[in-house]
Amino acid sequence: MSGKSNKTMIGLFVIGALALALGAIIALGSGMFFTKKYHCIMFFPNSVGGLEVGAPVVFRGVPIGAVTGIRIEADTTNMTFYIPVIIEIFGDKIKLVLNDHQTAPTDLLTQLVDKGLRAQLVTQSFVTGQLAVSLDLMPDTPIRLVGKSDLPEIPTVPSAFEQLTETIKRLPLQELVDRLIGAVSGVEKLVNSPELSHMPGKVDTLLTTGNNLLQEIHAKVSPLAQNLDAAVQSFSELAKHLDHRTEGLSSSAKNALDSFDATLKEGRAAIGKFQKIANSDSPTVTDLNRSLEEIANAARAIRELANYLERHPEALIQGKGAPHK
Repeated sequence: MSGKSNKTMIGLFVIGALALALGAIIALGSGMFFTKKYHCIMFFPNSVGGLEVGAPVVFRGVPIGAVTGIRIEADTTNMTFYIPVIIEIFGDKIKLVLNDHQTAPTDLLTQLVDKGLRAQLVTQSFVTGQLAVSLDLMPDTPIRLVGKSDLPEIPTVPSAFEQLTETIKRLPLQELVDRLIGAVSGVEKLVNSPELSHMPGKVDTLLTTGNNLLQEIHAKVSPLAQNLDAAVQSFSELAKHLDHRTEGLSSSAKNALDSFDATLKEGRAAIGKFQKIANSDSPTVTDLNRSLEEIANAARAIRELANYLERHPEALIQGKGAPHK
């Protein structure tokens, strides 16, 4: 019996040694024992249902750590409850480009918080409801610190679901429900009203009246369209007649214009001839002036003779040279 017990113990010891060796190989192969870790704390004021120890910590989608502890802290003074969540950040997941002045990790975390580093709960899977911690820069959000731990604290912001819940809480849901109920009641009254029940008959009557009106309009429009066609044809014939008459009128007007043009030419020639006759240097005008001068001299002589005979009437008997008594 003792020999069998010793063999069993030796087998268990060998199995345990192999398990420890395998774990050591895995740990050493992953480098976890040689990786520097930084622990931080965050205080969430609301429920963290779905967040478990071992949940990933991501920065803009890149896993950089894991959740190592979740507990509850209560302030009995004002009965305020906080849920501190402790995380560890793996140093090999973040490569820091430092300046000449080496910055301690705590100082660097303080600078990142001033720049807007915040922690927020996000959903890993909508099926399982598991949560993760997301770190990102949100400079437009306020810095909310509790400050009740020795670990560096990262401020938190409400999750998207919490923001939606707060928005819904601020909505006047009761007023909206009352209005909705009132609208439904009004629709129900309208549907069940006697006026609406008689509405199909009124619509049918209205359609019948409209149909009769259209028929009457059609009956009146048809003769009007025929008269309009006849008027168009008459106008076409009138236009044709006017076209023929206009052609004759145009030829008559053309003949009249030709005659008027010939008359103007003859008148222009007559005026030219008259201008030649009426010119002061023309022979006709010269002969006419000479004749007028002779006529004037003859009239002057006759006037002198008449004056002489008036003074000497005896000259008609005795002559001009007879002696005067």
